[in-house]
Amino acid sequence: MLLLELFQKYFILTLVMPLLQFKSNIPNISEKSLDEIHHLYGQILADELGKSIQYVMVSLDFEKSLSFSGDAVQPCAYIEVKNVGTLSPDTTTKISKRLTDLCLDYFKIEPSRVYIEFQESERHLWGWNGSTFA
Repeated sequence: MLLLELFQKYFILTLVMPLLQFKSNIPNISEKSLDEIHHLYGQILADELGKSIQYVMVSLDFEKSLSFSGDAVQPCAYIEVKNVGTLSPDTTTKISKRLTDLCLDYFKIEPSRVYIEFQESERHLWGWNGSTFA
């Protein structure tokens, strides 16, 4: 029975939903590009966190009143990455690099104009499907 309980806890941990929220002052982009960006950002989290893309949530928000270094004209972005469980320094460094590369490639936002906030959540503070992961 103990082995089954350990397997179930491990299995649930690999499914726990990470979240990426992206906000930028750049103009809206096409629906096709939105779909592609949703997938690419989601895949980055799935790859780096070792979780199924099926449980990754991505929120993209454009045309925000956002400034960096007192400049609201040049493109900039704020990204939040939330995860149930720990985020090691190695993992956050890899995610940061991949997210900022994507910002530069797709939106022409220089990496020096992107802030990324990483947050770890305890299992009882993350709800899904009418319950929490506790």
